Amino acid sequence: MLQIVQHQINRLNEIIDGSAGGNDSFIGGQLGLTYYYYQLYKATGDPDYRQRMEDLVVQIFANINSGCPQLIGTSFSGGGAGLGYVMNAISREGAIPFNIDEQFGELDNWLFNTACYQLEDDFIDFLHGALGTVHYFTERSPAERTDFFLDELIIRLCQRVHKRDAGYWFSNYVLELEDKQNINLGLSHGQCGFLLILLNAYPRSAQKDLIEETVMEGIRFIRKYKMDVDFSNDEYSAFPFKVSENATEISAPNRLGWCYGDLGEVLLFYRAGKLFRNDELITLADVIGAQTLLRRSENATMVRDSAFCHGAAGLAHFYRRLYAESREPVYLEGHEYWIEQTILLLEKELVLNRYTGKEHGLLDGLLGVAFVLLSYVTPFDLGWSKCLLL
Repeated sequence: MLQIVQHQINRLNEIIDGSAGGNDSFIGGQLGLTYYYYQLYKATGDPDYRQRMEDLVVQIFANINSGCPQLIGTSFSGGGAGLGYVMNAISREGAIPFNIDEQFGELDNWLFNTACYQLEDDFIDFLHGALGTVHYFTERSPAERTDFFLDELIIRLCQRVHKRDAGYWFSNYVLELEDKQNINLGLSHGQCGFLLILLNAYPRSAQKDLIEETVMEGIRFIRKYKMDVDFSNDEYSAFPFKVSENATEISAPNRLGWCYGDLGEVLLFYRAGKLFRNDELITLADVIGAQTLLRRSENATMVRDSAFCHGAAGLAHFYRRLYAESREPVYLEGHEYWIEQTILLLEKELVLNRYTGKEHGLLDGLLGVAFVLLSYVTPFDLGWSKCLLL
């Protein structure tokens, strides 16, 4: 399998290298490609990838200084938080000579101030709102200024929580006002992602008691909506994607992916269970995680492509990360199965030009698939998927 996957990586790299970037965003443009070349350099030691990474960095900053930047706003997906995250990642390990504390003082101030305003409007979304900035500050090396920014944003975030008898939940305004009323439980835009970001911040934050309370109460709220799984009736999901606070009936599509589905809850329960020494959560994660491994058909997973967001590659890498969290060998079986499915789907998709125009897409394009396959053939953990909370 290693040779087959390596062949596909080589093939994808040719396509990715030959494709023009439409913008400088992290999720679909030059920043994502910069991050990928950095991971290729880490994996292979090939100086050509380091040079490509450096050339892209020069181009991105030239675009910023030109007055016609290809980045928009402060978001993690396509703006300043994504720029900060990538530059922090590649400079922290010495891949480029860049003093982020000196160079990004103005950017950090802007990100912090904007995130404060975003929190006031419940625009807390991970990919598009305030929590992308929190995610970026979490990855920075400890320093008085950024530590203050991080803790102040955590305090302001937790002040926005809705406290109910059943636990805590956050509103999130993404695109429509009704998003504030619906309670999203997913990883990409919902409670799982928000609580995972707080867990990531816990080790360096001074707000440990506040984080623990918010996370555990948030998990208690999520658990309120746990459903019975009934494979005989094609009911595969243990948790819904979205709920209304006072809903009397709940249901969920059968999607299993990075963005939505039971794997987000499983990851959240493992991390919170280990950090706060809660064996009950770890046992619950074991049970639900094992149930997901039985889901392999399109009907049971809604997997129809190889992409990362809700396709085979995302599932493959999710199971790899669940193994790292739990050391349960069954997750390695899931990893291998979905890597194989990724290759099979990719063979068909490339013939049909399925990813034309999405060559640099991290979530819905070839770049996300390439990241996953690169991790498969690399004998050490590259750590790239921390950017997507895995």
